[in-house]
Amino acid sequence: MKKRLLAIAAVVVAAFLAVGGFAYARAAGDSAIKACAKTDNGQLRLDQGTGCLPSEQAVQWSAVGPQGLPGPPGVTSASERFFYRGGANVPNWLPIVSGTWPDVRPFMTHVLTMHLDKGNYVVTAEIIAENDGGHGIVVCLLGNPTVGYALAQSGVGDSAGFALQQTFEAQSIFPMAAAGDLELSCFNAPPNEPAGNPKIGLADVIATKVDTYTSTQE
Repeated sequence: MKKRLLAIAAVVVAAFLAVGGFAYARAAGDSAIKACAKTDNGQLRLDQGTGCLPSEQAVQWSAVGPQGLPGPPGVTSASERFFYRGGANVPNWLPIVSGTWPDVRPFMTHVLTMHLDKGNYVVTAEIIAENDGGHGIVVCLLGNPTVGYALAQSGVGDSAGFALQQTFEAQSIFPMAAAGDLELSCFNAPPNEPAGNPKIGLADVIATKVDTYTSTQE
């Protein structure tokens, strides 16, 4: 009979928790949820602190379960690598080459290198460029031949239709199957006559390591 009562109690305890039994047990400062089960049919009611009747049997459940196993450590982390050349001191900024793609590719101006361990990364690069003696489209590539490249570009110059100084970004997801480097390189693309003095004053790359990612194409 005792096994039968305990089985019935296990089935119906959820209903009593929903109507306030758990709140009573916690309010009473007790570590157990206490109830009374009728001996003849197993009907269950909460013990409101007065105990069980002679026709009932006392039953109880722990209000707090056992401590679970610790989960695996999180893998989300962020790394930053930046290049800075004097802020307002524009003459000290990094000059970049002017040319036409793809001929200019071997000669692109290297800005910075970021080393990443194996893993999946969401990467954002912010670049500040200026051209005070001409104009062109400043193009920057971030990545490597294995994982591909993120592209950022902006019209920079002192001619009509251009901005003397621009801040622009490149964003992408890079799955690094092994530890390796991401390279940020830039050049001044056409229309770049006159090419002027294109320069990079700041480049800031932030890589956030993530567990999984999804990449789709429209």
